[in-house]
Amino acid sequence: MEKGQHGYMNRHKRNVLISIIVLGLFVIAGVFFTVVMFDTRKSIFIVIPILVALPLAKQLVAYIMCAGFRELSDEEYSKLKKLSYFEDPSVVYDVSVSRYEGIVYFPVAVIRDGRMLFYYNGDFGKKIKDEASLKKIITEAFADQKKQYVVIVATDIDSFISKAGKIKAPAEEFIGADERMRERLFELGI
Repeated sequence: MEKGQHGYMNRHKRNVLISIIVLGLFVIAGVFFTVVMFDTRKSIFIVIPILVALPLAKQLVAYIMCAGFRELSDEEYSKLKKLSYFEDPSVVYDVSVSRYEGIVYFPVAVIRDGRMLFYYNGDFGKKIKDEASLKKIITEAFADQKKQYVVIVATDIDSFISKAGKIKAPAEEFIGADERMRERLFELGI
């Protein structure tokens, strides 16, 4: 499964969790082996489980970062089928924007005809106060692009579908630019 497809985040979480289990078992087995074979932890072989603990820690952080993301429910996904361009590659799923303060997750987005429409189903708080700060985060993430797209944010699925229905087919000048913006979005997150 590739980035941008529905269900990508669930698969990503599952793969990270599997790697955590495998790496954790490897660390435990390495320590156990060293203690049983040499009757002490003060052996050069203890370095191997210690080195494996580093990718284990990285995977734990990756899982913690994406564990709170709420994917589209089946009901929300079925509502998206109302879009006339539902099967079009301009509709991308499970995308995120990484930044210093953390990762902002969007279950679905539309990048089409010079517009970027994001559905945000997370909570507003200290880091993301409202829709305006969310738009600012997205705009800053794409500031290095030549074409500046109009950023639109929806916080409920019905308004997302309504706004997405108003986005027309891409003009000739935006077909290639839309593809580059989607690729850039995939680079920005998980």
